Amino acid sequence: MAEEPNQDQFKTTRARLTLPDAMARARRAMSGITDAPIDAVKGCAKDEAGNWIVTIDVVERAARMGDNDLLSSYELISDPAGELLEFQRLRRYHRETGVDA
Repeated sequence: MAEEPNQDQFKTTRARLTLPDAMARARRAMSGITDAPIDAVKGCAKDEAGNWIVTIDVVERAARMGDNDLLSSYELISDPAGELLEFQRLRRYHRETGVDA
């Protein structure tokens, strides 16, 4: 009688991302979502499920004079392999004052 194949051998595995890879993928995803220039990656961490949570600031509106640009913080959540699951704006604020707009 023929031996049944191991079902696990047919499962595909996707590589898990490193922290720098997760940040780079989030930056690329952000560029596809908005053409606002990225100011900074503010944070990157994994949650309990292994999903990556990346916070990125973009320049919503550059200041006409001075450094008081209007910035927005966005949170991007991707699965362990880097597939984007969620995206949301957390806040809008002025660079100099930090006051929400």
